[in-house]
Order: sequence, then C-alpha cells, then structure tokens
Amino acid sequence: MARLDTGGYTPVLILGDAEWLSVRAVAMGGRIPRDRVARRLRRSGILDDQGITPSVAPALHGVTGATRHLDVARFEPTRPGQRAEAWIGPQRATIVKHEPDGYHIYGLDECEVASAFVELLDVRPRPNIDLGPRVLPQQVYSIIDSGELDALTSELAGLARRLDRGGEPGQLGGPTPLTDGFASGQWTLSLISTSVPRDGGWEVVGSMTTLSVLECLYELIPRSVADALDSGAPPEVVTQKAEADMPEELVLEHMTSLELWVRVSPWFFAA
Repeated sequence: MARLDTGGYTPVLILGDAEWLSVRAVAMGGRIPRDRVARRLRRSGILDDQGITPSVAPALHGVTGATRHLDVARFEPTRPGQRAEAWIGPQRATIVKHEPDGYHIYGLDECEVASAFVELLDVRPRPNIDLGPRVLPQQVYSIIDSGELDALTSELAGLARRLDRGGEPGQLGGPTPLTDGFASGQWTLSLISTSVPRDGGWEVVGSMTTLSVLECLYELIPRSVADALDSGAPPEVVTQKAEADMPEELVLEHMTSLELWVRVSPWFFAA
C-alpha cells in the first residue's frame, strides 16, 4: 500500500505497519532491507540502493535526528479516535498521523509541531465550572487501560445515572456539567506521553491523561499518585507510585486549558 504524494508543499508518505517500521529503521541508520516490503517501498520511490530517496528525505529528517518522541491520542464517543506521533529533532520533526488508510507521514519545522497536536488536546476557551464528581471508580482506570471506548462510554453514562438522583443542579444528588457530559456522550479523553532516547531505547519521561467536557477540563491522576502529591512525598516516591500501573480510583484534578498548555508545551521541542 506504500504511496508517496509529492503534490503539496512537503512530501507525504502513506504507509502500512510493516512499511513504516522498515522506513523508520532505515531513517534511523539501519541497513537497507531486501525483503518484499522493501521492494514495495522501492517501487513507490521511497527507498533506493542508498536508503531514503532525496524526494522523501524532508519528511523523515525528524526521525533521523530525533531526541524526543511525542504520542497523543484523542477519544470521544461521537467520532472515530484520533492519534498522532512526532519524532522531534533539533530543527525538524516527522509527524505520523494514524488514519484509516494507514500512517500519513510528513515533515515540519520544529517550531510548527504544536500546530499538529492542538486539536487532539481539546485546548479551548471554557467557563471552567467545576462541580464534581471528584473521583472516578477503579473500573474506569481498567477500561482506559484496555482501550475499550464503547465500554468507557457505557461506564461513564452509568456513573452519571448513579450520581444524578433528581437533586438540584450542582447539589448532592443533582446533575453537574461533568455528569451531563457523561450522560450525553459529550466528553473527550486525551492520552499524552513523551519519550527520550536512553540506553539504546526510548524511555517515557512524561505523561498525562485528561478528560474534558464543554464546561471543564480535568487531569486524571491515580489515587496513590494524588495522595503522594498531596502529602509532599519526594519525586522518586511519586514516580514509583505512577509506575506501579495497578488499577485504582482516578482523582479528577481540575485544570484550565492554559495550565494544560503550559504543562505539555515543552514536549513539542527537542530534548
């Protein structure tokens, strides 16, 4: 399925899984393969006997010199999931968008990386009305970890039904902007992580999970991590709790779009 589109201002590669793995390995200095996948890449003008062809190189400069990898996924009940990655070097970045017909791969200047991820982060002006709930059950953690969007939609809708017992809006037993969003399926989940090269591989050095509705935005924090942060535990203890990766309650930590942007904006640049 390998295709190369050179009709725009920058070349765009459209590749399948095996093709992208092969191209990425060559761009990172690996040997030029001779297998069936490589033959498709040669026919498409992506590889030749010297490696990456000159017409394709601008799309892959970021991979070649990458000192940071960024991965952002956005999920919501009303539309298909979206995901994009960036391999970021000191001057250029390679953007990899996950589309129904394959990976769409193109290059950007490092200063343009943020523009490829704004939509996935659901950063928008909002009234920031925070009326709870403050905690999500352990089951939500497990469902997010499994990637089952339909199950998450059902679980959040069920949570809204259990919490909304006919009370006044904003009062105990009444609806809130967050439970209204859960009930109507108008919410957005974003998963954000960044990695840097270390010991011959890539190590995750930062991650966030956010949940938003039209009125408010939250970071989802495992209960043990939230408790450690509240108690002033040393950073290494907080890191240990975060790496435990055991299903537990999720604390909803209210934040603004600006606070989210400040947190993630360093991840748009080379490490």
